[in-house]
Amino acid sequence: MLSHLHGRAAELKSQGVVEAAQDPDYNVTSRDAQHVMATESKKAGVAAFEFDPNASPEAKAAQARSVRLRAALETLC
Repeated sequence: MLSHLHGRAAELKSQGVVEAAQDPDYNVTSRDAQHVMATESKKAGVAAFEFDPNASPEAKAAQARSVRLRAALETLC
């Protein structure tokens, strides 16, 4: 029961920051919203990546491979 409530709270937090980023009256950027969504996803055990929007597709792929490799190594330890 509590895990369901925690998951719902995280979902509402993410939804709130996305809505704030869309409202010009708030000082919240889309980058802020992306960061919150990625952080909450990682807390839930979901793979989530934050990429430099100016990075090349190759650089983004290398970053994703690096993160997956680190995660695989952590499971071995």
